[in-house]
Amino acid sequence: MPSSYWKGNLCRRASIGLVALLVAVTASSSVARAGDKSPYSFSAGVDWTSHFISYGADVWGGGNDASPFSSERTMFVYGTLTLAFTDQLSGFVNVWSDVNDNAESSIGGQVQEIDLNVGGTYTIQKFSITLAHGCWMYAGDVEHVIDLTVAYGDADMLTKGFSLNPSVNVHWRYEGNGSQDTGVALVFGLRPSYTFLTDTKFPLTFSVPMQAGFFLTEDFQGENGDTGFAYASIGPALSVPLSFIPEKFGAWNVSGSIIYYCTESDRLPNNKDAGFWVSTLSIGMSI
Repeated sequence: MPSSYWKGNLCRRASIGLVALLVAVTASSSVARAGDKSPYSFSAGVDWTSHFISYGADVWGGGNDASPFSSERTMFVYGTLTLAFTDQLSGFVNVWSDVNDNAESSIGGQVQEIDLNVGGTYTIQKFSITLAHGCWMYAGDVEHVIDLTVAYGDADMLTKGFSLNPSVNVHWRYEGNGSQDTGVALVFGLRPSYTFLTDTKFPLTFSVPMQAGFFLTEDFQGENGDTGFAYASIGPALSVPLSFIPEKFGAWNVSGSIIYYCTESDRLPNNKDAGFWVSTLSIGMSI
């Protein structure tokens, strides 16, 4: 059998084992927390977007076409189950998929990729530390990654309703897939946000997400790719809750964004264009 079969099965077995461990620990935790709110929460959503951007790489070659209904558009469908062990420690299982007809699928139908991510988050006052393992299945093979993310929750510190949301992510691809070689990327992020109309049922949250990515390994996003600064992104985003939906069906929201990417061709040699806009329309819920 092909090596991808064994890699895929090993990845799935490891992830299933981690999921089982999370469920077992949470089951015992929920007994101790009897009478408190449920330690379980679930969120899910759908994104319609003009590009699939992976660490600065324009995967489907959307280039300068910024419409979420363009020929290279795609749709992301995802869900996350979170299990709170304590007030500081939680675990999660996330499934994410890329759905489009841009290429013949090795999975089935229009599903081009399925990612299974399992991890946990530890909160220390306003800091959160998240460690996750991912099995990213696409193109008949499996990519394996580990992500370490540190974020700081500064909501209302400067002024009520405002936050900067700084974060840093260390992304380690320890087993590649096709042209995706092993390597490490470092991404710094800010998401300045301000919420308006907080005294109404439909508060508006305006934000300006921005990132700067650096590749610490050669060929991280394609052959002949150098190390160093790889890309930066910035643009406006707006979200609003769908408060007319009854609470028993969860908390729903819609959002939209248009983000400009400036990429370095020496680090991202396969991008169709070095600079381009990415538009996204989203709907999500949590219970």
